[in-house]
Amino acid sequence: MIGIVLVSHAGIADELLHAAELILGPVRSIAAVSISRDMSIDVAKEKLQQALKAVNNNQDGVIILTDLFGGTPTNLSAEFLQDGDIEILTGVNLPMLLKGISSREDHDLNGLATLLKDYAQNAIMRPSELLRSVR
Repeated sequence: MIGIVLVSHAGIADELLHAAELILGPVRSIAAVSISRDMSIDVAKEKLQQALKAVNNNQDGVIILTDLFGGTPTNLSAEFLQDGDIEILTGVNLPMLLKGISSREDHDLNGLATLLKDYAQNAIMRPSELLRSVR
């Protein structure tokens, strides 16, 4: 099973994990790393490294889901990027996370990254457009 690490500014990663477990129940091989303003880069890197080790139990690889391209969580995560072992997707949202949790046993790392990128983009909806089409 592919491990998942959520990395974000403030407490977004922790809350996304909390929301996912509220919907799905307890999940395995997933960790959250929230980076605060007062956290040193060295401490943040250490927390990320520990999370990566904790979720890669089966050596199937890890996908890191970050909140913002170009932000500190993504920039720190990029230092751990390893082709075929660690992949990063930015712009994490709850649909992406839920799909990742439910699909990570059925895909390899590259396939899961591709699936989640497409799925998350398509999960963005504007309800008023849908309602207009049924009126």
